[in-house]
Amino acid sequence: MILAALDLFGRHGFDATTTRMIAQAASMNLGAIPYYFGTKEDLYAQAAGHLASFIEQAQAAPLARLREQSAQTPDTPGLIDLMVSFLLDETRLLLADKVPASWVQFFLRAQAEHGEAFERVFAQVVEPVQCCLNQVLARIMQRAPEDFHVRTLSFFLIHQFICLRLADSVLMRRLDWDAITPQRVEQLLDVLTPTLRAQLLSAANLSSTP
Repeated sequence: MILAALDLFGRHGFDATTTRMIAQAASMNLGAIPYYFGTKEDLYAQAAGHLASFIEQAQAAPLARLREQSAQTPDTPGLIDLMVSFLLDETRLLLADKVPASWVQFFLRAQAEHGEAFERVFAQVVEPVQCCLNQVLARIMQRAPEDFHVRTLSFFLIHQFICLRLADSVLMRRLDWDAITPQRVEQLLDVLTPTLRAQLLSAANLSSTP
């Protein structure tokens, strides 16, 4: 039921999706929704929670590795290597077949509405990643984690890769692809990695900027 709700809410939005549509997609009785989940709003929140938990679990290992290894890495080049590795892992996750397009649309809609669903995904998924990136990037830039430059660059670094997922149809059209396969993801990353590394190397020289 939750998977059906996540798919339909993502494709059609909250208002255009009825509980009857969800029940039919899940091959369940309509009465199962109020019995197991409560209101339509409650089911929407549960769908957001499922999405957040899925992403949280998928990025748990790379995020833990970044935290642990960065704490043991004193030099800037080593920190840059760790950041690059983490961001590439995040991109592989975003472009994997395990993340349906409707789930991406669900997050975009939740973000536009800026309601409880967005707050749940933000707190469970976005904020932990951004906080960790801020900590590592602050050391690279020799600034405080809450510094404007640090927070802005950490946001940009990860969202430039998120855009690949959000605009995947345009990406495939431009590259004459019919699908994004794991091999093609690696081709993309081969092109983007030098640029990402250059961004971080440039950031390392910003410590003298007032």
